[in-house]
Amino acid sequence: MKNYEQTCTRLGETLNNILDWARGEKEVGIKDSLFICENGTVEQYVESSEGEKFHEFVKNLSESEFNQICDEFFKAIEERNLSKMHKALAIFDEMDNYSLGTEPMKRRLLRIRKSTESKSYEFGEGEGIKDFILYKGKVYNPT
Repeated sequence: MKNYEQTCTRLGETLNNILDWARGEKEVGIKDSLFICENGTVEQYVESSEGEKFHEFVKNLSESEFNQICDEFFKAIEERNLSKMHKALAIFDEMDNYSLGTEPMKRRLLRIRKSTESKSYEFGEGEGIKDFILYKGKVYNPT
């Protein structure tokens, strides 16, 4: 039996943004996520072993790998590519939540956060479906 852990809660997300979020995280090994949206509030659950592998990946990032991810993030902003943005945002969130990375990495991440904090919301488009479940790329509407 698989175990899932709640990893985050977000407000005001669109279905398209959640689909991009799931695609972005799939690129970093988080493939077995469950997103539950009720009244516009989204809770994400990640399969425990995938979450542990992802944490180890982020924990072991070198400064050059981190810099490459940052460069890809800025390119994704220019291209308005939410999937690629969410790939980087997943890594950034893990670093923030567990204080991972070297001091130079943490300083750069802080600068990135301050200068780009609203970008993923600005690009979000799509239906405002209030209630749905997204699991392995499939959308289920419980109503």
